[in-house]
Amino acid sequence: MKIKSLVIGLSTALGFAAAAVAQTTTINIVGATAFRSAADAAIKAAFTESGALGSTWSYAHSGNATKSGGASRAIYRGNFPGITGTTIIRTAWSGSVEGVRSLVKGTASPVADTFLTVGAITAPGENFDKTSPTEDLKGAATFAFSDVAQKNTPFTSPTINGGPVGVIAFAPVINKDANASITNITIQQLRQLIAAGTIPTSMLTGSTNDGTIYNVGRNDGSGTRVVLLSETGVGAANAVKQYVIDSTKSSETLSTPVLAPLTTDGTLYPSYTLSTDFATTAKLGNGGYSSGGTIAGWMKKASAANYNIVSWLGTNDAVTSQNFVSGVATGGRVLSYNGEKLNGVAAGAFSSDDKAKIAFGKYSGWSFENLFYKGTLSANTKKVYDKLVAVLPANLGTAGATIAEMKVTRTTDGGVIAPK
Repeated sequence: MKIKSLVIGLSTALGFAAAAVAQTTTINIVGATAFRSAADAAIKAAFTESGALGSTWSYAHSGNATKSGGASRAIYRGNFPGITGTTIIRTAWSGSVEGVRSLVKGTASPVADTFLTVGAITAPGENFDKTSPTEDLKGAATFAFSDVAQKNTPFTSPTINGGPVGVIAFAPVINKDANASITNITIQQLRQLIAAGTIPTSMLTGSTNDGTIYNVGRNDGSGTRVVLLSETGVGAANAVKQYVIDSTKSSETLSTPVLAPLTTDGTLYPSYTLSTDFATTAKLGNGGYSSGGTIAGWMKKASAANYNIVSWLGTNDAVTSQNFVSGVATGGRVLSYNGEKLNGVAAGAFSSDDKAKIAFGKYSGWSFENLFYKGTLSANTKKVYDKLVAVLPANLGTAGATIAEMKVTRTTDGGVIAPK
C-alpha cells in the first residue's frame, strides 16, 4: 500500500512538473500605433534577458526586414524572465482610443482585434512580412498602450487599471515639395486648419500667394488625434475636417487631397477609417487614417507646388516621413511648433536637446503614454506587465522621455504644463 501510494504521489508530482513545463502564458497587447516601436523594443529587450534571439525566443511581424517596430501586428514566443514554460506576446495596433475600447468593451470597432498566431513563426529568429495566419478574438486584449487617459475617451466605465509608463512626443510635419517658406505652425493656426480642413499658405508664410494647406490626420480611434485636439483646445469629442489621398491617381506623386468621405474604400483610400468612436455616425471630413505610418508614407512623395499637406505625427512617424537616405532627408519636413522645433527628430533621431525641451516644459507637444489593463492580473501576467514597465525607459528610442526625466507635468491631456 505504501509503495502504491508512493507511486501515485510520485506520478502526481511528475504530472504537476510536466504541467508547469508545458505551461503557456499568452499576453495580447493593443493600442497606440505611435508607440508601437518603443513597445516592440521593450518586448524584445525583455525576452533577450532570458536568452538569445533564435535560441530561447523567436518572433514574427507584418513589417519588412528593417521595420519590425513599425509593424501593425507581431507575435513573440519563447522564454520570458521569471516565468516557467512558454510565453507568447501578441500585438495588434489600432490606436489608443481603440485600445481602451478593447479593454472596456471587450472588442475593437468595427471588428475584433486581429492577432498573428504562432503559425507565423516559421523559423528560429525573426520572421518578417508575415500577415497570416491570424485570428480575430473578442475580449482578448490583456494590455493596452494609450497616448491618452481613459477619461479622455468615450469608454470611461468600468475604470481600467495601470497608468503612465513614459512620455510620448508629437510634431507637425509637412510633405515633400511643400512651400519652403512654411517652417512653423502655431496652436491657433492648427486649430483653424482642423476646423476648416484647409487654410491659405499665406497664414504661415506671411505673403500673398494662391497655395492651400490641407489637414491630413488620423481617425478618432487614434490617441495622436485626441492629443492634437486636446492640445489645441478643440476638444477630443468634436468633429474635424480632414483630407485623404486617392492612391489610384499616382504611385509616385501626391494627388490633390479629397475631403474624407462617408464610406471606406480600401482601393482608393488604403488605411482610411471612418470616425465613429466619439460620433455615433460617420460625418463628411471627420474620418482619417488608422496609422501614422500611412501618413508618413504619403509625406515622402513629390507633390504639386501649389498645395501643401500638414499632419500631426508621433516622432517615430515624423522621422519616417522625412525618408532619410544616407543621412539626408529626401521626403517631408518637421515644422517648428509655436516657434520650437524638435531639431533632433528633424535630423533623423530624437536627441538630448529634444528631450530637454519636453522635460523642462519648453515644448508642449507631448502626452503621457499609459499601459492599461483590466481587473486583477494573474501572477504571470503581472510579471510581464512589471517587466515591460521596467525595461521601457531604456527602449523609448525616438518616442519621447521617461517619467523620471520629466521636470514638468500636466494633469490632463493637453492641459497646462506646470513644474513637478
